[in-house]
Amino acid sequence: MNAALAMIEAAAPKDEIEAALVVQMAATHAAIMAVLTRLDAALAPERHVAAFGSTAARLMRAYATQVEVLRRLRTGGQQFVRVEHVHVNDGGQAVIGNVGTPNHNSEPIIASPKTITGSEER
Repeated sequence: MNAALAMIEAAAPKDEIEAALVVQMAATHAAIMAVLTRLDAALAPERHVAAFGSTAARLMRAYATQVEVLRRLRTGGQQFVRVEHVHVNDGGQAVIGNVGTPNHNSEPIIASPKTITGSEER
């Protein structure tokens, strides 16, 4: 119980949704540890070991999904793409600058653009 409370405190949920998710994560983690403890029994029949192993794997997959959901909640689900090197062929064009869209239905916003054509020196 103390480990679960420490985990919840360490996650520092920012709102009720995050708090509910972190509580689920702590409960899932406790369940994983309980199942793995039972799997350790040396005298357990083979079918019990297989069943506990399967259960532990499903719980670990659920926990990984919960961690991913928490990450998406905290980052807003946005991705960041950084392009390091661009080739522009003859006749082609490229825009260099910060390009973004405020929502999916509007035109791109370009901050401090520089247009390069394929015939320019690189």
